[in-house]
Amino acid sequence: MSAPDPTATAKTEGAWAQAAQLSFRFLFLVVFVLAVGWAISNCRQVPADSRAIVLRFGTVVRQARSGLLLALPQPFERVIVLPSADRQIQFRIDAFQGAADSSTPVSISTNPRDNAGILLTGDMSLVHLSATLFYQISDANAYVLSSEHVAPALARLFTASAVAVAARRDLDTILVARPERNSASDAFRLGRESLRSDLMNEVNRRLADLASQGASLGISLSRVDVLPSIPAEAKAAFDSVLYAMQNAETAIAQARTQAELLAQRSNQGRDRFLTDAQALAQERITQARTRTDAISALSGNREGLSGEMLQRQLYQEQIGKILAQAGRVYSADAQGAARLIVPAGAESAQ
Repeated sequence: MSAPDPTATAKTEGAWAQAAQLSFRFLFLVVFVLAVGWAISNCRQVPADSRAIVLRFGTVVRQARSGLLLALPQPFERVIVLPSADRQIQFRIDAFQGAADSSTPVSISTNPRDNAGILLTGDMSLVHLSATLFYQISDANAYVLSSEHVAPALARLFTASAVAVAARRDLDTILVARPERNSASDAFRLGRESLRSDLMNEVNRRLADLASQGASLGISLSRVDVLPSIPAEAKAAFDSVLYAMQNAETAIAQARTQAELLAQRSNQGRDRFLTDAQALAQERITQARTRTDAISALSGNREGLSGEMLQRQLYQEQIGKILAQAGRVYSADAQGAARLIVPAGAESAQ
């Protein structure tokens, strides 16, 4: 056998060495790129409506506003982006959610866990609340430390607050259940309007109590949306009562309308009779005064020429009417001593 060529062997070893050298250079480049990427992995842009919390080995070290954030790579530092302080976060409480169709009433379940949204009011009535909360992060450090417990704690706090608020109210200050009572006073309307604010204040009070005990959640409630309803078992009875009340109010309104029409007609007839009677009485009074004006003036015992002239005028006006009714008239001299009065009937008999 022939011996291996030293020249070929040297060329083969040189090619492997060059390949290994290139491989190591490529690996070094990849490691360098990965190292640079790891070094700047926590350098990010914080959005305008957010803020960032920097944790170093699990401890909050600083808080950054919107803009460019420079932080050490993990696991040295961890960056958590949170909403800004004025941004509202929606939180729906599953235990206080009703049916998908809001028009479908909620039924009482045999499982007590499913009846968390059904509350007992102060007048021993049942009401269901569908609730959605809106909160803001007031303390970012406390929120980050208790982020895993915020949702269950807030659900329990709202449940306790809803039970307390509902126990201090009757059914009519939560929803319109009995219209005949709501129309009598504005207290029920004001109570329904303040229901949301009372729930929000009660939850915030309990959050403040937790903060005073060193277990702050770092949030504050800004709005509460609730939709009260009556359970299905009681809705049919309330609907029947409401239907009967509406029919009764309709009948009362119709009776009042008819009574008002009758009263208006009676008043119109009365006014017409009074007007006619007053006009007739005034006319008769005017006629009587016209007929008696002369007699009234004469009975005033007025003296002088005017009185004598009035007597002569009356005598001349009336004597003709009186003599016209006689069958025959004889005149005698006023200066003579004898006077003869002959009845008209005797003369006519001759």
